[in-house]
Amino acid sequence: MAFFEWTDNLAIGVELIDSQHKKLVIAINDFYGAVHKGDDEAAVRKAVGHLVYYVKTHFSDEEELMEKYNYPHLAHHRKMHEMLTEKVAQYADKLKKKQKILSLDMAIFLKGWLENHITETDNRIADFIKNQKN
Repeated sequence: MAFFEWTDNLAIGVELIDSQHKKLVIAINDFYGAVHKGDDEAAVRKAVGHLVYYVKTHFSDEEELMEKYNYPHLAHHRKMHEMLTEKVAQYADKLKKKQKILSLDMAIFLKGWLENHITETDNRIADFIKNQKN
């Protein structure tokens, strides 16, 4: 059993976003796996680097979609994305500088943040887009 299981409850019904959310779940699992198995520092850094890259890619695509449909809460949603991106970047920077970090706590935080963000915030975007298409 994976640390973070994708379930249909996490699907918002927008194919691009659901596909990217699944990849984020995989990236979080890869990070957790590297930390949990006690992989060397290079492997953990690689997992974090991939996570940072994919978070930025996903957030950019999601924000572009919101712009396309004139989503009224884009600014607030973008701010949430910026806060998470900054937190992950700070974590990566600490790891790079070999500062003491609690990697498992970070994995747990990321899992909880993404679950909540999808079920609470991204579902609203999906509902808005579906209403725009009707």
